[in-house]
Amino acid sequence: MLPKTPYTAGRITRHESINDLPVHAHTLPQIFHPTSESRHFTRADAGRVFNRDLLPADARIPHPGMIEAARARRAGAGGDEIRRTLRGNAEAEMRARAADEAARRVVREDRTKTVLGARWDFKFEECSVDDVGVDGRARRGVGARYGVPHYDRKRGQVKIPTSVVP
Repeated sequence: MLPKTPYTAGRITRHESINDLPVHAHTLPQIFHPTSESRHFTRADAGRVFNRDLLPADARIPHPGMIEAARARRAGAGGDEIRRTLRGNAEAEMRARAADEAARRVVREDRTKTVLGARWDFKFEECSVDDVGVDGRARRGVGARYGVPHYDRKRGQVKIPTSVVP
């Protein structure tokens, strides 16, 4: 049987703790990091101690809205205010994501020149000799899709991967 949660009007029932995070591999070793007592040591600082690219726990949590709800609860906000805050943050995030996608689409359309034809539209994108890379086979270069043979069909080539790059 699954556990049931009774409905109580005007009351939020918590189901999982915001501290329940999957353990990151960089946080497994115990590190002694001396810091002065007068300095405020945050979770972001702790993440940088373990690995300079490691995000703080608040940013890695699967449900970032739970952190905001806990902060609002500590500030004395009611259940309706917390729900409004979470809904507003989710909508703002969706608007920001849509704006980023629209900006990327505009940049892509600006780089591409379209020639209208009777049956097909031809799209041309500017390219440079430097885009092909050292061996001339980079994905951004000309011929990455057309005109360059794939060596996996060539006789005598090893087709089974011999190494794994992390």
